[in-house]
Amino acid sequence: MEDKKILLIEGVYKHFPGVQALSNVSIDLRQGEVHAVVGENGAGKSTLMKIICGVHQPDRGTMTLYGKPLRVSNPNEAYSRGIAIIYQESSLFPDLTVLENIFTGHEIMKRPLRFLPFKVIDYPAMRQKSEAVFDRLGIRIDLDAVVSTLGVATKQMVEIAKALTFESQILILDEPTAALTSNEVDTLFATIRRLRDEGNSMLYISHRLDEVFQIADRVTVYRDGQYINTADVKDVTKDELVSWMVGRTLGNLYPKETVQIGEVVFEVRHVSQEGVLDDISFQLRKGEILGISGLAGAGRTELAQAICGLAHPDKGELILNGHRLNITDYRRTLERGIAYMPEDRQAYGLVLPMTLKVNITQKVQRQISNTIGIIDPTKERKVAATFMKQLAIRAPHAEFIVNNLSGGNQQKVCVAKSLAVEPQILILDEPTRGVDVGAKSEIHRIISSLAKAGKSIIVISSDLPEILGMCDRVVVMKNGRIAGELNREELSQERLLSMEL
Repeated sequence: MEDKKILLIEGVYKHFPGVQALSNVSIDLRQGEVHAVVGENGAGKSTLMKIICGVHQPDRGTMTLYGKPLRVSNPNEAYSRGIAIIYQESSLFPDLTVLENIFTGHEIMKRPLRFLPFKVIDYPAMRQKSEAVFDRLGIRIDLDAVVSTLGVATKQMVEIAKALTFESQILILDEPTAALTSNEVDTLFATIRRLRDEGNSMLYISHRLDEVFQIADRVTVYRDGQYINTADVKDVTKDELVSWMVGRTLGNLYPKETVQIGEVVFEVRHVSQEGVLDDISFQLRKGEILGISGLAGAGRTELAQAICGLAHPDKGELILNGHRLNITDYRRTLERGIAYMPEDRQAYGLVLPMTLKVNITQKVQRQISNTIGIIDPTKERKVAATFMKQLAIRAPHAEFIVNNLSGGNQQKVCVAKSLAVEPQILILDEPTRGVDVGAKSEIHRIISSLAKAGKSIIVISSDLPEILGMCDRVVVMKNGRIAGELNREELSQERLLSMEL
């Protein structure tokens, strides 16, 4: 790798109403390297990347590209300068084909006849260029496939291909593996290495520190909107990175307490839903943390929704404290003491244009209202303040709009919203997805303390270390069925993977 700085960011400041997002932040990117960018949620990583790509404008600071001043006013201009960002959430148009998505906004045009005053889209030329890009990436994708039919990993490859059609030399990857399986991560990493070897440079944002050591050449750490340190990955340890990120030595990431597991409090008996779930049965005990593991598409989320009344299985029974449940909707589920935190916080977990206070108390409005149904603002503020403190949600105040929070802090609001119900049974679907190591440790501590207090918890997770570290027992799902069950003494990554695959 050449020690040639192609992108240099120095002394960048950015302020949003109520938040100083960046203070004197710097970073540089060398030719042909993968430079990881890490930090807790709210550290300023995504804000800096959006400044580089023209989504935001810096208040102060300088940027240079190949030694020349860089000022980008919008993402299209960034593309024209050879800089592309690939977000965690797909930015593709779901109803268009792969080919149409790749060239949206920069279609190749031609005159159908020389003397005609107009141009038309040159589909053969676009197809030829797309095929060349995918050949370069070493993958095959049907260019005529509608994007909505593609998996998450394939959509990311389409995003990368789109960037390469702009001849982008700098790629910014924002949490690219958040929703990928281990095999899909391997494919993505092979693509990243191939591009790096060809001279492309990448800024790689991730909360998964193990990935940093797998794929990155250097790593830069930010904390509270400030630059902390940069190091060669080979010269730094995971513990050092964590201490730089959180400003302290982090305790056990999986603080699983020893709990006396009690009697059976909840049973799922022979639940089936055509094409989704096939004869699912299991038990949940008092004080138990039950993991549900499996690959994407195994039916984990569908099972959670069936339990909660968000879906309606064709047959089966739910038994709570020895009594058969007749759950017709999610409101009745909450009333019986079962709370569900969904996997997709933005689509289903939060009301993004509303405040933290409103979101955290949304499920307990009846409890904080007077006899005629008017919300008591004092009770509302108290509940919001309690969980903002408990989960260390980084926001200026409870009136802050949730959409303006970082992704990880949005996730913590989603967790707080479920905890506010004080449920007997808590179902957490991917509770730490997109959350930094400090927040992950805190969420795990809360899960463990809830179990110690006698709550029963179901954790659905794609994070195998989380399953191994936090669960008393694990149910493994595959193709809508239960493939096996392991208690804590039997748990290992190898045994889980052998059942999932």
